[in-house]
Amino acid sequence: MNIKIKLIPATLLLLLFATSSFCQVAVPSTATLPDNMQPGQRPRVIVFVHGLHENRDAWRASNGAYWPDLMRTDSRFSYSDVEIAEYPTPAAHGKMSSMQLADILWNRLRQDHVWDHREVVFIAHSLGGILVEEMLLKHPAEAARVKFIVSYGTPHEGSSLARIASIYDKDPLLNDLSDASDNTFLTQLEDNWRGHNTVNGIHRFCAYETQDTAPDNGIGRYLKTHARVVSYFSATYGCDVTTPPQAIDADHNQMIRPQNRNASAYDFFYRVYRDNPILQEQMVTRDNVIAGLTASCDRTNSNADLQVPIALDSSLHEKAISATATFINAVDLRNIDPNPPVVTRVDANGVAHVLYGFSGPSKKMFVCLGMAHVSLKVEFSIDQFIPLREPQN
Repeated sequence: MNIKIKLIPATLLLLLFATSSFCQVAVPSTATLPDNMQPGQRPRVIVFVHGLHENRDAWRASNGAYWPDLMRTDSRFSYSDVEIAEYPTPAAHGKMSSMQLADILWNRLRQDHVWDHREVVFIAHSLGGILVEEMLLKHPAEAARVKFIVSYGTPHEGSSLARIASIYDKDPLLNDLSDASDNTFLTQLEDNWRGHNTVNGIHRFCAYETQDTAPDNGIGRYLKTHARVVSYFSATYGCDVTTPPQAIDADHNQMIRPQNRNASAYDFFYRVYRDNPILQEQMVTRDNVIAGLTASCDRTNSNADLQVPIALDSSLHEKAISATATFINAVDLRNIDPNPPVVTRVDANGVAHVLYGFSGPSKKMFVCLGMAHVSLKVEFSIDQFIPLREPQN
């Protein structure tokens, strides 16, 4: 494990590691939840958010398979609740802006106790991905619970079809989703996202359609020929580069209607979910003992800011929360001040700042004999997050 030290001078650092010993409390690599865990008690919730001119039935395949139900009965998601969000978006001549719909979405999720969960993740289709981002920007406290968003065909750079449709339909959403050069809405949304300290840490994973949409299918009715509703570049703009975007061999509407758990749309979300497991917070303690502190006869050894490091495991997102300091293995100490030593502050990167002081033995018969010896033990309380591994099929 790496020890993050930025405040310790090189000479002091050498002294600390030459005279210190580390003692760590063992912790498990995984954690478990009770077998009788009920819906509503699960630590994570998966929220489905449909797109433009759709409703909660948008996730149903032609064979009747319903994506949320496939997930509810899949043991690989047994630690997550499933929520189907819905907002009003009529098939033509809608009147609400994206900001208004984002507020409606927020209120419905609040009413359904979505934000009572420790973690929230989103599956969003098309406009749904835009609304999710707007909503989270307005509610940073709840956004801190969101681990990732998986967007399917979300037009992060707009859609040419939305631009064409806006000629025939004055729904304000079509202007928001247009790829016209004078549309600053999407550009500003992305700028706000990247500049916001809370939301810019949320992972965004993307899937894109590979087939054109038929003229009589959804938004495609505004055209006389087949067309790609959202291009590859628009669907994948701004998404995490560590996970390649997923191609879905379907048109814009069918891409979110997996017929079974082996479908690419379903499997893509599962792989993202598996690679970003639920994290369970717990506290552990870990010690660092600084040995070899001495003071000769009638001499004082003191330090107003001894910086004592502890190793932190970045894979568990560890942070040092607090620390206490004590003297151990003391021999001939005198005038200990303060008693016990005091930790004045703890840096999150694992450095405790300790104030201590003690004197060596006093003279006997005007002669200095002996030397004080002591070790300084600093016990850290460390916050860490253990991944929860769900059952596999």
